[in-house]
Amino acid sequence: MTRYPLPRPHPLGIHPGYARLREGCPVARVDSPYGPAWLITRYADVAAVLTDARYSRAAATEDDGGILLNTDPPEHDRLRRLVVAHTGAAAVERLRPRAEEIATTLAKRIPAEAEFVSAFAEPYSHRVLALFVGHLVGLPAGELSPMATVLTLARVPDRERAAAFAELRRRLRSQVDDETLAVVLNIVFGGHAAVVAALGYCLLAALAEPLPSLTGDVRRIAELVEETLRLAPPGDRTLLRRTLEPVELGGRELPAGALVIPSIAAAGRDPDRPTGGPAGRHLAFGRGPHACLGMALARMELRVALQALAEHVPGLRPAVSPATLRRTCEELAVSPLAGIPIRV
Repeated sequence: MTRYPLPRPHPLGIHPGYARLREGCPVARVDSPYGPAWLITRYADVAAVLTDARYSRAAATEDDGGILLNTDPPEHDRLRRLVVAHTGAAAVERLRPRAEEIATTLAKRIPAEAEFVSAFAEPYSHRVLALFVGHLVGLPAGELSPMATVLTLARVPDRERAAAFAELRRRLRSQVDDETLAVVLNIVFGGHAAVVAALGYCLLAALAEPLPSLTGDVRRIAELVEETLRLAPPGDRTLLRRTLEPVELGGRELPAGALVIPSIAAAGRDPDRPTGGPAGRHLAFGRGPHACLGMALARMELRVALQALAEHVPGLRPAVSPATLRRTCEELAVSPLAGIPIRV
């Protein structure tokens, strides 16, 4: 039986075994960290799983509630409505000028030799998230940024993290009800790791061509972001589902209670995938009722960051071969690169 996940040969690559499965066995039995499962590798099948209510997200997790991603409609829809008005493209666009200031400041501070994740990606994500959450709940971003930083850094001691979490809850609870607070905290935890991971992959993709060529080219930057999300989606293992009843998928009969892993990375490389528009090219933000609530924010963050780097650090280049870079942990659902040594 195939062991999932298959090892990644390059940060922007995918194991050739996924293509073989997609061609020969698109709905395949695999041994996964979550137990025996069915791995789905064709675009059409992955999209079907993500939009069909017979495949439950809630039943696929051990979460007892409170995490938006792990709930199903109608509860999921009700919780999502609490903040959806603040997460659309128009609402996020109002944050762009401040995000540009943050990106510019950090880009100008990158030293001649640095590690990109700690020097730029992590602090940028922290500050923009604090800006977003502050805007959503009516608090100054400066009050939230230190707490968001502590909460989202894996190397912070548990005691310090717990204290920061309690303080963040106290500050936010004075502004919003408990359910809205839960959704906001979901955004803090889920959004940070995904953006840090995606930003690392986008940087590697951008450095494959002269970085200064991106300066001022809004359309090219947007295309690069979407193509990187297609080739290296940061959350390929966040979309687990479990069947609520027997279903037929890709010519296979799946019993009720079957664990299903829809691979958005494999789907993004399916030659039969749709090619029109960003939403048609990839499934990096999911599809259906669980489509990523922060997709507009993530897109804005990534585009603004690349523009700032191209404009203010045009000589930026990797200090090591990208092929030698490794993720923090291949078993994690969202796993940023452990580090990207750079020179300016």
